Amino acid sequence: MINPRFLIIMAVGAVVTGVFTWLVTLPVFITPLYRSEALIYVPLTIPSRQIEQQGIGFASDIEIDGHLQIFQSARMRDSLIKRYNLDQQLNVDLDETGGLSRLYEKIDSRIKFEKTRFSSVAVIVLNPDPVLAAEMANVIVNLGDVIKEDILYENRRKAFLQSQQHYDTKYQSVKLMEQTIDSLENSQTDLGKGSEIFRLKNQYATEIQELASRKNHLEMVERDFNTGLPGSYIVSRAIPAAKPHWPNRKLLVAGSVIAFIFFLLVIEIVKQNAKSTG
Repeated sequence: MINPRFLIIMAVGAVVTGVFTWLVTLPVFITPLYRSEALIYVPLTIPSRQIEQQGIGFASDIEIDGHLQIFQSARMRDSLIKRYNLDQQLNVDLDETGGLSRLYEKIDSRIKFEKTRFSSVAVIVLNPDPVLAAEMANVIVNLGDVIKEDILYENRRKAFLQSQQHYDTKYQSVKLMEQTIDSLENSQTDLGKGSEIFRLKNQYATEIQELASRKNHLEMVERDFNTGLPGSYIVSRAIPAAKPHWPNRKLLVAGSVIAFIFFLLVIEIVKQNAKSTG
């Protein structure tokens, strides 16, 4: 039979533990963090494919992973540090040895990126200021597109310049062939020159086709280069949260009460076993 005194001690102790946990988790002692989340779909980053699909193209898993890497990059962290003075917000002295590394770790604990089962990407920000948390999440989405554009710009520029050079080389070759044919046709006629002109004209027709092909390719690459990369599809923008996400005071109170009761029961069981064997 359970000792009534034990039940009273358990009840009183549980209440005291719960009240104590509730008090120590007040904002006075623990700064609450508010959670804001922006949800996006990563776009297909090939402009020609985007045009073919009327601007509606979703990224593959590889491109999504690449976008996540941009979100988690040092360039993203550095941009946020500069924009929001995160070293001051998070109380990190960047002049100390390892200061930047510690700041990165704190940023990573406050900002998360998750790929959902529907292949969308969630940008999650925790911050003591609910308005700032929402603003940062939305800014991160925009910065991701800006950084991607900047990273890919140089390679896209090189592809355009290479296509331009490829076309110019063939154009000069065709112009030289035209001059050679004109020179032969304007010179004195003989059988040898006639056969050479015939051969050059056949070759010229082939070269013209190749030049047209290169011109079409150049125009496509130039159009792609002059077309900005598509931005992320924003499913939902982050908004300020009404309630703190952390700490979960109700869960902590419940957990502390359960832990107290369990600990008390273990002590009682040990005492009962000691009496029975004594």
